[in-house]
Formats: sequence, C-alpha cells, structure tokens
Amino acid sequence: MTVFRPELVPASQVPLRVTNPKHFASAAAVNPAGQTLSELGNKVGAEAALRSGTFEDVMLQALDKVSAQQHTANNLIQAAITEPGSVDVHDITIAQANASLSLNITRTVLSRLVQSWKDLINTR
Repeated sequence: MTVFRPELVPASQVPLRVTNPKHFASAAAVNPAGQTLSELGNKVGAEAALRSGTFEDVMLQALDKVSAQQHTANNLIQAAITEPGSVDVHDITIAQANASLSLNITRTVLSRLVQSWKDLINTR
C-alpha cells in the first residue's frame, strides 16, 4: 500500500479517494530532492506554520483567546445584571459554554504537555 503525503505529492499523482483540493500541492511546490524550510511556504498548511512563529507564541496566543472568551462571558453576565433587557439569555449561555469548553481543552492540552515532558525527562 502506497501512503501519499498530500503536501509532497503533485495533484496529478494523488489517488481519486483524496478529493479535497486543499490537500493538493502544485507541481512547482514538489521538490523530489528534498524540502527546505524556505520552500515550506508553497505547501498546503505550511503557511500557517511559518506565520505562527515559535511554540511559545502559539501557546500564548491560545491562552489569550481563552482569557478573552472568559472575559466576554463575564461581561455579558454583568451586562445582564446591570441592564436586564440589553443581553439575551441565550447569548450568555452560549458564551459560558464556549468559555468552559475552551478552558477544559486548554487544561487537557497543558496537562498532556506536562505529562509528555515528564515522559521525555524520565526516558532512560
């Protein structure tokens, strides 16, 4: 069985069962001699990796988004208390659910990162 990596295979060589055009790479983007970091920008999904910067930046941006969702939910609750007619109850419920879900996902990701780091440190 041949395994195709869509980011390294030109669209003309991809089997028919891979149908999402976002997974195709142009023929110019494929370099059979090897890939360099500067050429990653031509690959599907690689532009996000190049734009994102360091792992620390990505994690801090994600934590900022979680914090913003928490603040949005709190602000909606405060607005509902001070001005009862200005905020719909459904918006508050959705904002709280989004904030709770993002916090739980963040907690899970961070605990798995810590566990992975401990596993790497304890590898003998």
